[in-house]
Amino acid sequence: MIKEIKRQINKEKIFKREDFVLIYQMGKVGSSSIEKSLDTYQIPNYHIHTFDDYEEFKMYKNSADVAKFFDQPKRMGYRFLLNQRRKALASRKHLKIITLVRDPVATVLSRFFQDLHIQFIEGKKNEAIHKDMEATYQHLVNAFEHNLNYHYFSDWFDEEMKRNFKINLLTQDINNQQGAFTYSTDSLDILLIKCEQLSQCEQELCDFLELDEFVLTNSNEAKNKWYSEIYKDFKSKYDFSKLFFLYDLPLYKHFYSSNEIELLKTKWANA
Repeated sequence: MIKEIKRQINKEKIFKREDFVLIYQMGKVGSSSIEKSLDTYQIPNYHIHTFDDYEEFKMYKNSADVAKFFDQPKRMGYRFLLNQRRKALASRKHLKIITLVRDPVATVLSRFFQDLHIQFIEGKKNEAIHKDMEATYQHLVNAFEHNLNYHYFSDWFDEEMKRNFKINLLTQDINNQQGAFTYSTDSLDILLIKCEQLSQCEQELCDFLELDEFVLTNSNEAKNKWYSEIYKDFKSKYDFSKLFFLYDLPLYKHFYSSNEIELLKTKWANA
């Protein structure tokens, strides 16, 4: 316990560094490449999805199943730690934040399969995962459509950025055909990047970080996963037009042009 406390204290020392950068966004939007790149350039950073709890408790409705994968005392300690870190960062005179947004269909699909183990608890109870692929597929469809809190993703900037740092990015005038956007207040500099255009935004990152050069390091998360065959089966069968309502939500209409949205819909209609 003492060693862990010391480790956390040492970690928080970087929060006071002048060149510190907070990577703050919802999960599955490509932020690991940015974190790896900042580490390469030895820029102190902290990567977080939410300052309230483990993200899984916010994005899934079947919280009892989620809880089976977390130790309750450790969860309470983690929530306390997050609150302390939020206060420490909010107390800085100036803070740089990098955040990202991504095609909502890709986001929820990637997140659902990353946490597939959560949905297998009920699948084991109803014996879906002990039968054939079709039974498993039907179980996953039901979980995908009823257990995911889609509004966690669409409301993220209100629930996190606006609530914790008092800035509403959705009210700022932007040209939503761009790949990156910058925002500044007296205490904040924020760079928001569309995940789909991340590789094209090295100059924006370079300027934001005030570096002479910046090369993005690719963090290859596309490597083969244990669930890859189940994922392929699901993706080939599911009617993703059921999720097209997400593109009409304020977050995505603000950051994505109508042309981009139509191209994304075409992509998922032909998935």
